[in-house]
Amino acid sequence: MDLPLQTLSLLLVVFIVIILTLLYHARALDRRRTFSRRPLPALDALRRDLGGGAETGRAVHLSSGSGTIGARATTAETIAGLLAAERTATEAALSGIPVVASSGDAVAHLALRGTLRQAYQRAGLGQDYNAGNVQLLAHQDPMAYASGVSMLYGRQRFEASQLIGSFGYEVLLATGSGAQQGIPQVAGATTSTALPLIYLTSEGTLIGEDMYAAEAYLSRAPEAQGRLLTHDALRTVAIVAIITLALWQVAQPFIGA
Repeated sequence: MDLPLQTLSLLLVVFIVIILTLLYHARALDRRRTFSRRPLPALDALRRDLGGGAETGRAVHLSSGSGTIGARATTAETIAGLLAAERTATEAALSGIPVVASSGDAVAHLALRGTLRQAYQRAGLGQDYNAGNVQLLAHQDPMAYASGVSMLYGRQRFEASQLIGSFGYEVLLATGSGAQQGIPQVAGATTSTALPLIYLTSEGTLIGEDMYAAEAYLSRAPEAQGRLLTHDALRTVAIVAIITLALWQVAQPFIGA
């Protein structure tokens, strides 16, 4: 029985994703290869702040936002925040910098705890992981979560704060408080309501797709580099497919004539 065109298209997309993932993961494992990437000044600022934390002993704050895993609107941003938090936590653990993490959803909170535990174990410092430093400040209430981050800033002086994940206009409550207290903040979001506020109150801003690339910039792990290369390749494939379909639609009347 012939498969519907939609099913064939889906299978083709899955096949392309699998092939590109395997190809670029293999390329990332080859340490002889070097990859050129455009600079992300926001992450350069974060590395500089981590260097300062190694000297002062002050903690770094990591946030994956107030979104949840499983919701269509926030899953991608939340996962990007978790991956970025894991990479930063690994670097912080290796430098002896304390880590305090927060989230605004119970599911994301459990994922964040597991993510940070893996980060410490990857650094060979599993005994230094403290689950009490991963705090659930609210549950599916973005404004309450932003208020919790603001209170967290008031209770403890952080060397830096990384807020990458699902944020809306409520982010101003958190980043505005951090700016007033002189805490260097690097934040990333995808919504048009959050980005202008982040830009005005943070030391570094990750806009849209920069947020998804942060993981690969913060780590030299081959799997992270492979994911970044795969994303770029899939984006190129999608652009070519859209242009091709558009040209085909335009050319159809002339072909029929």
